[in-house]
Amino acid sequence: MLPKAVESTVVERHETKAFKVGVAEMNGFRASMEDAHIIHMKETWGFFGVFDGHGGDQCSAFVEHTLVERFEAGGCPEDDETIREMMFSVDKEFLDTDMGSGSTATMCIVHKPAGGEKHKLRVINAGDSRVLLGRRDGTIVDGGGTDQGLTTDHKPNYPSERERIYRCGGFVEEAEGGCARVNGDLAVSRGFGDREYKKSGGPHPKDHPVTIDPEITHLDCDDADFLMLVCDGVSEGDFSNPEVVKYAAEIMAENDWDPGVACKMVCHRAVDRNSKDNITCMIVMFDGKEVKEKSVEFNPGPITEHNGFITAYKAIAAKANFTLAEAIEKRYDIMPEDEREKLVGDGPEPPPRTSYGEGDERTEWFKRKAAKLDNPQDSPGGDGQNELLRLLGQLNSRPGGTDQLRAILENRGGPGGDPGGGNADPGIL
Repeated sequence: MLPKAVESTVVERHETKAFKVGVAEMNGFRASMEDAHIIHMKETWGFFGVFDGHGGDQCSAFVEHTLVERFEAGGCPEDDETIREMMFSVDKEFLDTDMGSGSTATMCIVHKPAGGEKHKLRVINAGDSRVLLGRRDGTIVDGGGTDQGLTTDHKPNYPSERERIYRCGGFVEEAEGGCARVNGDLAVSRGFGDREYKKSGGPHPKDHPVTIDPEITHLDCDDADFLMLVCDGVSEGDFSNPEVVKYAAEIMAENDWDPGVACKMVCHRAVDRNSKDNITCMIVMFDGKEVKEKSVEFNPGPITEHNGFITAYKAIAAKANFTLAEAIEKRYDIMPEDEREKLVGDGPEPPPRTSYGEGDERTEWFKRKAAKLDNPQDSPGGDGQNELLRLLGQLNSRPGGTDQLRAILENRGGPGGDPGGGNADPGIL
């Protein structure tokens, strides 16, 4: 966990004659961004997905890339069984790479109506990210899922999930704080990847303690409704699904029904409501008017001089094709005075811009400032902490690495360790 949330946002906007979509990503308190998403739109249908990675970003990134390839090559899946076969196939491809990590997946296929009919939704879910349906007056359409959502969280202590986990050779353990975990470790019971939890049970991949086998539901909606796909970073704090929908509708109504602004503000509100996770929010509207090229907007958040923070700040800026220096300069222009004074320190303030590009004095000032902030030797947290986090991350992503990492954190991983005497929080895994 970082000492402060990286509140920079990357906002994408997409529009066709069928859909208008916004999505915002925020790193939050995590040391790295592990979420991914898909926006794949055609004239008569669209596929939308949010993938919340854990143990690294390998799995979520792989799923994003591979599913897009599948849709480009094969078009829209004909039926639910075709969707399931696709999910199992993509999961197997990832497991065959021997890469670590895993990812939840919450998705929806939207079929546009031929005439005055309603839109047809196929909601596809594996994990604890969520799909919500809202009306423009701010009310949520109760889908019968978790907290009135269209999806039900796949948590290990959910009765049907618990029964399935035990039937497939796993077990459920209540960790300190009341969080139920598969085999005492993983806090979700369905998703891509997570090979260590797919070794028992079988022979079919749906019969493992953790499976990608998605729940698929069908429903209709009106042209004026809007769809939200959110990772659990939106909902893990004190931000209920009805509140999320109401807040998003209010922001869009104040901003000419721009879903990008609402997604950005939902991310910020989630941090205010005690989210400690990566945050992704996507809003799909069904009344696109014209074809527009994808746009990407970067909104730099406050800067904290801490090595891990700067690493995460740099990474989220890179997602919008900004260098760290460019991100700091963009932030400087909107900084409150106290933050500006802290950034400048005892040195001179950046000079006014005289030109653009290499050699400009202002550009060079921010490059020097970025280099200093990005140097582990000069930043709180230090190179040793950064290297330790890197090594622990590599260990956690290896087969069996979670157990080894837990042993290390509990002081059981080396000579003289005190079995059971560690004080590490298993929840960080």
